[in-house]
Amino acid sequence: MNIQHLNRTDAERVQVSVRNVDGSGSITTGMAAAFVVTAASGDGIGTVRATATMGRQFAGIAAADIAINAYGLVVACGYAASVYLSQSVGSWTITAGDTLRLNATEAGALTSVITPEAVSTQLYKYVIALGTLADTISNPRPYLSGLVRAL
Repeated sequence: MNIQHLNRTDAERVQVSVRNVDGSGSITTGMAAAFVVTAASGDGIGTVRATATMGRQFAGIAAADIAINAYGLVVACGYAASVYLSQSVGSWTITAGDTLRLNATEAGALTSVITPEAVSTQLYKYVIALGTLADTISNPRPYLSGLVRAL
């Protein structure tokens, strides 16, 4: 675990070392990662790209690309400069302060379809959007910054 030293110029954050065991591909910068908890593979470091059913295993947001079988850092608590949002069909707007949750259809992506009252259904593991972003045809897979709450 890497806990940033307190200073006045950078936002505090906690980063956790993980290993990408997702056979489907890399966990790229901004993607949500989840710990593997199966009996044979649960070692506290193995992660995969997270989906909505992995809420309780949510480890954080990848700080940089993590290749298959490589080690890297995920932001488990605090500021993440890049958060990957799901591609949508149609148009939507995410506004600053929206609660983002794991997406049901796209591994590693987050979506804003959750109300503040339903945060407990995510086991209090979520990301708060730190910007406003509208989905458009020219920018269908946007990124924005966020505050991660995975601890």
